[in-house]
Formats: sequence, C-alpha cells, structure tokens
Amino acid sequence: MFHQPRNLDEALAIRADLGADVTPIAGGTDIVVALNRQAKPPRNFLDLTHVADGSTVRRDNGQWFLAGGATFTQLGKLPVKALAQAAMTVGGPAIRNAGTIAGNLGTASPAGDGCVALMAMDAQVELSHATRGKRSLPIHDYFTGFRKTALLADELITAVRFDADWKTAWYKIGKRGSINISIVCCAIGMNPRGDVRIAFGCVAPTVIRTRQAEAIIAKDGLTDAAIEAAAQSAMKEVAPIDDHRSSATYRRAMCGVLTRRLLRDLRQGN
Repeated sequence: MFHQPRNLDEALAIRADLGADVTPIAGGTDIVVALNRQAKPPRNFLDLTHVADGSTVRRDNGQWFLAGGATFTQLGKLPVKALAQAAMTVGGPAIRNAGTIAGNLGTASPAGDGCVALMAMDAQVELSHATRGKRSLPIHDYFTGFRKTALLADELITAVRFDADWKTAWYKIGKRGSINISIVCCAIGMNPRGDVRIAFGCVAPTVIRTRQAEAIIAKDGLTDAAIEAAAQSAMKEVAPIDDHRSSATYRRAMCGVLTRRLLRDLRQGN
C-alpha cells in the first residue's frame, strides 16, 4: 500500500501504526537501488514528499534547521562550506533535486557525504514518534554500526540542527569529478571556542570522528607540529578496507593527507 500523508502528524501516525512494515520514501534515490537487490519488495510505502514544511531550511536563533526532506540541491546553496560542497558532490542534478538529508542519514552508509559534513559540526538528529514526541541525538551517537542507527522502527527522522558559527573545510577523493561515490571524504569543523571536529567517510563501518587527532589540535592549536601529529593520529584511528574502489593502504594514507590539507585551510581562513 502507498501512503501519502499531507502533514507530519499523519505521517507519524502511519509510521507508529505500521512500524517496520512501512518504508519511508522522499527522494527514493536509495530505495530504488535497494529494491533492485531485494527478492521481496516492502509491503507498504510512506511517501513524505507532500508533508507540509517537510523540506524547510532556515536559520533560527544561531542555528541552522534542516527538515528531514531538505534536498541536496537546497543544502548546496547554504553558506556552510563543508555541507554545501558535500551536497554538490552527491550524484548529478536529478539526484540532488530528489535526494534528502533524512535519506542520507537513514541509509547510514559509511560513504554518506552529508553525514560526514554534519558530524564535523556536532549536528543533532531529531527523531519523532506520534505519541512519545521528539528526541534529539548527537550525530556521533546516532550511528550504531554498519548501516545501523538509533532510529526506531516506529520513528521518523524529522530534522537536523547545528550551530551556524562553525568554520568548515571539506574534500572528497573519488574516481570521477561528479556522480561519484567517495574513496575517502573528510570534513573538519572549528567553532569560535577553538573546538575541532575531524570526520571521515569510507574508512570505517560508519562515518567517524578521529578523536585523538582532535585532542591534539585542542591541546596545541593549529601549529605545523600539531597538524602533522593530528594527521599521523588520524591514519592510525581509521579502519579502512580493500574494495573495488581502493585499497585500505591508500585510504589510510589519504586520511593523513586530507587532515593536513583541511586543517591548514582552516588556519588560513580558506
């Protein structure tokens, strides 16, 4: 059955009633791929594209608010360097027009570019239920394992929030310039207090932060020696694999390269 609610309350009620027996869709860019691999398709779909205000993007009290249905095209226009640049590397224009940030979070791929950018800014993920209400999780607690999250089967991802004062940097290594799955991607954020977050995709079962590298910068600042030490630490903290796109050795080395590059970019104010 195909459900097409017109407001969030209706959508949450359907999700609460059907739980794991209903599959939420918005852009559908990941679901269609998954359907091609499944012998048995889902029994029910929950189309969220008609939910009022479901794709809202706004700045509110020093934070950015992204409704779950915000598309990568919308995110690509934000004055938030890492997230905007990450968004513009997701597929081609048709995919970016359809794909949503909630879909990126829900799929929980270790190659989720939007998730990496959000992790570099300590984003909060809002999960909602029809009767229990909303709960908010730090993004680093939201991912629990390979393609596993803290989202319960009767909840929906309704929003993402993060402070608007982060300075960020981003770089993605892939085999093509566009429509490109990452070999390694990195986002680094620094807030006005000097707190640094160093996030990677494609080098672990989930998108991750390299916390020991972060601690080095927190202690010693953006000196040449600290940046080099952080780069060396990042290479030790990641756990990449060999696959058809790259070797683990190359991915590990690139984590060091990207850490140096992006920390220097932040130091120079680029």
